[in-house]
Amino acid sequence: MADSHGMSIEKMPEKFGVYNFSDNSDSYYDMKRKLIYLIENHYKIDKIYISVDNYTLSPYRDKNNNLDKSIKYTSKIDYNYINEKYIKYYFPIFQPKINSLFRIYLQDKVKLIFQQRNNTVNIIWNKLSEEEKIVRAKDRVNSQFPSHNKSKALEQELIKIIDICQSNNIKLIGVKFPVSGYYLKMLGNKNYGADKLFVSKGLEIIDCQSFFKEKNEYFGDQDHLNFQGGEKFTKILLQK
Repeated sequence: MADSHGMSIEKMPEKFGVYNFSDNSDSYYDMKRKLIYLIENHYKIDKIYISVDNYTLSPYRDKNNNLDKSIKYTSKIDYNYINEKYIKYYFPIFQPKINSLFRIYLQDKVKLIFQQRNNTVNIIWNKLSEEEKIVRAKDRVNSQFPSHNKSKALEQELIKIIDICQSNNIKLIGVKFPVSGYYLKMLGNKNYGADKLFVSKGLEIIDCQSFFKEKNEYFGDQDHLNFQGGEKFTKILLQK
């Protein structure tokens, strides 16, 4: 279970009997819903790998998440159910992430204009200039760490996930996904502490952040693996 970082490994874990429930922008709110859904529907779960990357308790995930999508996994009908499933779905103006998406759309349009003028745009991470890689890595880190304080609400959701797994005899393993060396350099010691929470609970963590830091050809951007990288990572993580 992860956000877009987990999307990069696609269905490759199925070769090892592991199923990928990741989705772009998933937060611990969404992951908890999926976990409860699987348990309520009597799926046999032995082990769960879950993202505990440095930013996963970021306050930006409080608003930029998949609550409007993951609501389908809950059987509890209350205000949140009505709000997420109907009000936000049929009236998207109420979704905070719509503003972000609109801003990104405009930015992409502006970039496209300049790209067409220059006609010298690199679209593959491995082919970008040193300067461009640094700029993109810095922008990404800045967006993931908008403040010094972690989200207390997300921390509570992660604690609930841990408690649910312990109550249902499910082994929970934290995973820190591989990122590029450029991203690691910009990241420095920034960390909202999901991994530290796991350590305090005596849970296992597989830290793969620096595994491919010199392998730019394994990345689609500064912190997401491409297909080649996802394939390599899957084997390292699951082929034991």
